[in-house]
Amino acid sequence: MNNEIENMCIVTAQAEFTTAALTELKTIEKEFLLLEEMAPGISLCSVPNTARFMRIVGSRRPTFVRHIAPVQTIVKLQNTEQDVGALALAAIDLSGFKQLTRGIHFAVQTRLVQTDKTYGERAYSGGKVNQMLAEAIAEETGAIESIKKPEVVISLLCTMQKGYIGISTAEENLSSWPGGTRHFAQTEQQLSRAEFKLLEALEVFNVELPVSGRALDLGAAPGGWTRLLLENGLDVIAVDPAKLDPRLAGNKHLWHYRGYAEDYLEDALQRRERYEIIVNDMRMDARDAARLLIQAASCLRNDGIMVSVLKLPHATPEINPLSTLKEALNILKRSYGIVQAHQLFHNRQEVTVVAAQPLTGK
Repeated sequence: MNNEIENMCIVTAQAEFTTAALTELKTIEKEFLLLEEMAPGISLCSVPNTARFMRIVGSRRPTFVRHIAPVQTIVKLQNTEQDVGALALAAIDLSGFKQLTRGIHFAVQTRLVQTDKTYGERAYSGGKVNQMLAEAIAEETGAIESIKKPEVVISLLCTMQKGYIGISTAEENLSSWPGGTRHFAQTEQQLSRAEFKLLEALEVFNVELPVSGRALDLGAAPGGWTRLLLENGLDVIAVDPAKLDPRLAGNKHLWHYRGYAEDYLEDALQRRERYEIIVNDMRMDARDAARLLIQAASCLRNDGIMVSVLKLPHATPEINPLSTLKEALNILKRSYGIVQAHQLFHNRQEVTVVAAQPLTGK
């Protein structure tokens, strides 16, 4: 029988924002402690009670923490095929395994971290571990493997020498995807990588696009977000001095304003234009974008939503990107009753914000 560990977890964040993520967690639990940086953006940490800590973090939804996985046992690895069996037995031995009953949807999520190349190539892949454990669990318990929407997650992180294993609910992990790495399949219709940012934002913030009405897309070119809005049945005003992708040409539900957002909003306010949704992915300082979105709030219907990317500067001795973000969020809170921010997997040097309940809307 394994001696279960109750005070360890693995925290995942974008590498450049790892310090910010760990600082967020420290404010939630003062005894939170970094034990080891296992790889860029992956940290082994300790807390007094992991299960309690994860529940609290799940309710707080921090900005920079993408994923948390409990560590309930540690297995020594030999870098041979036998490791897979050892990991499976250790997982089955955990008390949390009792959650895997008939009909429960589960996923096995394995991440491999190469920490010492002197051990040579791995004898197995993360995919093989996932497959073998999932098949064994389904046969043993009657639980149903569900990679996209699991209720229970068996998390494994393997270095060359150790396997860290834990079982938790998907909600406790913050993301149902391993390490918060949400991937979307590319399609022939896709116009830009930016589309993934909007798709992930809708999923993470549990927001649905309106199925009718008008949408305003600020900083639209080349048109990825515009395409998604059109596809959902909206009439779209795309604002950008640059050209849109030629594949959007001729769409009767699209109007392209080839100019700057500031000029368009000035006219829109005078005409008392209203939109069901406003989105923004302009390349500008987060605080300037927030000020612009305050103007846009007056064009948003009371039940409308706003989705915006906020660009952050790289950290230097003189510049603190977290201070920039805090200022931008405080600006937005002047005009929106609800403001939520998260650093998504598809974000780079930026965070995504969803706002609602415009305080200046009519």
